[in-house]
Amino acid sequence: MDPLWYKDAVIYQLHVRSFFDANNDGYGDFEGLRRKLPYLEELGVNTLWLMPFFQSPLRDDGYDISDYYQILPVHGTLEDFKRFLDEAHGRGMKVIIELVLNHTSIDHPWFQEARKPNSPMRDWYVWSDTPEKYKGVRVIFKDFETSNWTFDPVAKAYYWHRFYWHQPDLNWDNPEVEKAIHQVMFFWADLGVDGFRLDAIPYLYEREGTSCENLPETIEAVKRLRKALEERYGPGKILLAEANMWPEETLPYFGDGDGVHMAYNFPLMPRIFMALRREDRGPIETMLKETEGIPETAQWALFLRNHDELTLEKVTEEEREFMYEAYAPDPKFRINLGIRRRLMPLLGGDRRRYELLTALLLTLKGTPIVYYGDEIGMGDNPFLGDRNGVRTPMQWSQDRNAGFSRAPYHALFLPPVSEGPYSYHFVNVEAQRENPHSLLSFNRRFLALRNQHAKIFGRGSLTLLPVENRRVLAYLREHEGERVLVVANLSRYTQAFDLPLEAYQGLVPVELFSQQPFPPVEGRYRLTLGPHGFALFALKPVEAVLHLPSPDWAEEPAPEEADLPRVHMPGGPEVLLVDTLVHERGREELLNALAQTLKEKSWLALKPQKVALLDALRFQKDPPLYLTLLQLENHRTLQVFLPLLWSPQRREGPGLFARTHGQPGYFYELSLDPGFYRLLLARLKEGFEGRSLRAYYRGRHPGPVPEAVDLLRPGLAAGEGVWVQLGLVQDGGLDRTERVLPRLDLPWVLRPEGGLFWERGASRRVLALTGSLPPGRPQDLFAALEVRLLESLPRLRGHAPGTPGLLPGALHETEALVRLLGVRLALLHRALGEVEGVVGGHPLLGRGLGAFLELEGEVYLVALGAEKRGAVEEDLARLAYDVERAVHLALEALEAELWAFAEEVADYLHAAFLQAYRSALPEEALEEAGWTRHMAEVAAEHLHREERPARKRIHERWQAKAGKA
Repeated sequence: MDPLWYKDAVIYQLHVRSFFDANNDGYGDFEGLRRKLPYLEELGVNTLWLMPFFQSPLRDDGYDISDYYQILPVHGTLEDFKRFLDEAHGRGMKVIIELVLNHTSIDHPWFQEARKPNSPMRDWYVWSDTPEKYKGVRVIFKDFETSNWTFDPVAKAYYWHRFYWHQPDLNWDNPEVEKAIHQVMFFWADLGVDGFRLDAIPYLYEREGTSCENLPETIEAVKRLRKALEERYGPGKILLAEANMWPEETLPYFGDGDGVHMAYNFPLMPRIFMALRREDRGPIETMLKETEGIPETAQWALFLRNHDELTLEKVTEEEREFMYEAYAPDPKFRINLGIRRRLMPLLGGDRRRYELLTALLLTLKGTPIVYYGDEIGMGDNPFLGDRNGVRTPMQWSQDRNAGFSRAPYHALFLPPVSEGPYSYHFVNVEAQRENPHSLLSFNRRFLALRNQHAKIFGRGSLTLLPVENRRVLAYLREHEGERVLVVANLSRYTQAFDLPLEAYQGLVPVELFSQQPFPPVEGRYRLTLGPHGFALFALKPVEAVLHLPSPDWAEEPAPEEADLPRVHMPGGPEVLLVDTLVHERGREELLNALAQTLKEKSWLALKPQKVALLDALRFQKDPPLYLTLLQLENHRTLQVFLPLLWSPQRREGPGLFARTHGQPGYFYELSLDPGFYRLLLARLKEGFEGRSLRAYYRGRHPGPVPEAVDLLRPGLAAGEGVWVQLGLVQDGGLDRTERVLPRLDLPWVLRPEGGLFWERGASRRVLALTGSLPPGRPQDLFAALEVRLLESLPRLRGHAPGTPGLLPGALHETEALVRLLGVRLALLHRALGEVEGVVGGHPLLGRGLGAFLELEGEVYLVALGAEKRGAVEEDLARLAYDVERAVHLALEALEAELWAFAEEVADYLHAAFLQAYRSALPEEALEEAGWTRHMAEVAAEHLHREERPARKRIHERWQAKAGKA
């Protein structure tokens, strides 16, 4: 186990009493919490912080403990706790509990014994004959208490309490008290608890003439606590300090790495809200600088809201008044020195502000804490006493009692929020779970992103960028060569600004959610953000973004172990791929990892933001290999067919995209693995039949099975007179190939003889085709041409000639290859036009049919507009996928590269392509169809020049060039 796990954690704070009631007595319990672990796992949190669940009279919601070793009966038994803890650990979650070590309840046996005359336990608490002792020490709960002393008639003396009168402070000057608290910690740590939140830690000791806060003795006691913990258990269990103090008062609790592991960043939290309302990053920047310099192994815990009031203790009087007026003008929302509101109501229900603050919480330096219910935007009830207004039952559904409990309403420990815009009728998990635009879905996506980049956000450095526009907060997170740029607009208005990125010239910002690259950094970088907008960019080298295809498609750089997305897999891969066994969190992580790797595929024009699993069939038992149908989404949908392999050991070969925990191993996608193509041929040769939950799979291959195959390009392999093609992109291309290609009279057309087919009822899809190659025939002329073209492109980079006559020699090589592509595409179109059965008199297109080439599509489509269409015309209208795919790949790679060249170079190469295409077709066909004109128009649109000011002029130049060609 990594002893620094807490740096990569996302903590979810919850009250067992408020979460879910399994036995319907009106109180949440451990069995209810255990049942809801799948929800928390799907959310993306990996650490649970449980508020007090010990025996208590509940005068302070459990922080008044009467027995440290017993669980409050309404929460269940110790066995219930153990079952919950075991299942949480089984799901890869850590559990942190409270260690309330400053005080107990007056009902605790220790206090009841201590108040007796001449009791040997008298000095377990702090007593005085007069309330004048420690005069001047502040009263914390000034709305409820007037003094830190309360007279006890049994003891006939005053006892000291920093909080409520019913919570007497323990006397830490007594070694027996410290020993007893250590034993409490050992008891729960022995059960397997992973950490302890040290409640009210600054107040352990009292000294006359001081504030009785953060005394040196307290710091030393914390160090002894950690030493005792690590001597008994070794590294791995943590201490988290609740010290609501100024930075200089909190920093000593970390010691030199021998104090607490974590502490709450109390000073930063209110200043995030302050900066948002002032629309000025100053308060955040100031506090980030003041909280620097903690030990390497230490970590700040970040939060926006929690179970207490939004504390304003550590702000100036002026700042406190500003915060009251901005966020709690109604006095009923104020308590002690703070504001008792949940996050969403605090922000006035503003979705943009909510998302902005969530982005800061999850990307600033530290470990984020999410308060239960905030992930769905729960509201509060200011009419409940004390701080109970933000501790109401979790809102699971619009069913009775918010789905929290089936108990009678009057039996609930607190009523759920049932009125207003935050009523559980409107705000609940069930309503948001399947809505991709809900707050819950937003948080799940962001937490998945955070977990994919856990190391950089949890352990990386933070560098503030000095942006002139103070309404913009920008910072860089860096860790082991990885860089993420975060920019946030604190204003309610759109802001334009320049980022000082001169030190990062040549890097390309890639937006993390969409994986869309932005223009490379060339100096100061201009960006615009909408009201309360934010953006996250990975700064990557240009070559890592372009992903130029390699001449050897089977070669991929092996990813570093630490860079691989982690997928939770508690069993075999069937728990992620088979619906009846599905493990939701693991499947979502697997699909996120697939989305990430598919964005990097040069053969896939659509860069998916979301991936869904449509079907899966186990194709091989050991190691498990599944054939999968996936649906990709990004403004449109596209289906792909991918073979996925899971291996318990890391293997040689391409396609590694994720690693699993729970069941350790690795996931590979095999579109670039020649071994899979040979396995497919062998299985089809036997006559393959299989059945998934949704469909039948049938296949055949009448030809031989070669000893080895070579990958010509993604999806196409050949060897010893045999070829096999996968329908990686399921757009119907292979279906049309099966019908159309046998009718084309072209020597280089591959003729299908067998394949793999997906069938459900009347629906049928072609997943793969196989066939024979004529003896001595060059394998795939298009693929060879494509490789040569791509090899020529890098030699052009950096040249910016003024006219075509001055172009470097490297361009002429590229030009020749581009012209060859144009000729081959024209010959294909001519052959398609000559297929027997086309209606009309024109040898290419048929009578009265217009045509155009659409460069932006997944394939080039020929659109036929005749009123009467036969079956053959329908096939021709959507060109055979596999023949034209190679041309498309080469041109797509060319298009992707042209933005890096001079405008004249890009124009010249496109004009050369058009001229070559035109020369290979009959003049009358060009005149009727307008091929060149349409190609010119579409190509100009496709050159990614949206940011160039003379777009109209470029369009006109294209048309002029095409006319002269």
